[in-house]
Amino acid sequence: MTILRGISFGMLGVAFGAGLFAMSVGSEPATAQRHCSPNLTSSQFSVVTVSFDTGSVKIRDTDQEKIAAAAKLAKDNYIQQVCVTGFADKQGDAKMNQLLSQRRAEAVAAELRRNGVGQGTLVVSGSGEPGGNAFSGANSPSSADRRVEIRFAR
Repeated sequence: MTILRGISFGMLGVAFGAGLFAMSVGSEPATAQRHCSPNLTSSQFSVVTVSFDTGSVKIRDTDQEKIAAAAKLAKDNYIQQVCVTGFADKQGDAKMNQLLSQRRAEAVAAELRRNGVGQGTLVVSGSGEPGGNAFSGANSPSSADRRVEIRFAR
């Protein structure tokens, strides 16, 4: 079950449709206070990126290992918050890309939970289309935009 969490236009700066909004994956009650605030910058806690094919939410076998390693890192280091943010490229409709980015983030969060990360640790969001190509800033679709980022916070 997916529960919309904390759409607070003032606090999170959320613009409906193309903005960021936090979601809870599972059965926990929604709370407005839950938002992603990753604050660990050490190379030990670098961003983990999971890539996706166009229009897909299926996690590749090679990325399963990355997710398992991220889960182990979170458990071994007593990480209090794992921020899982999905993105989509600019192909297709912006509303559909928002949903696609959310579904990608939820798929990665589900895999993190299967690997032992507690539900209360996860903050899951879909960010839709980034403001241009992830590397070049262009408005064209890019495989780098079809991703989920996993960040850690204490």
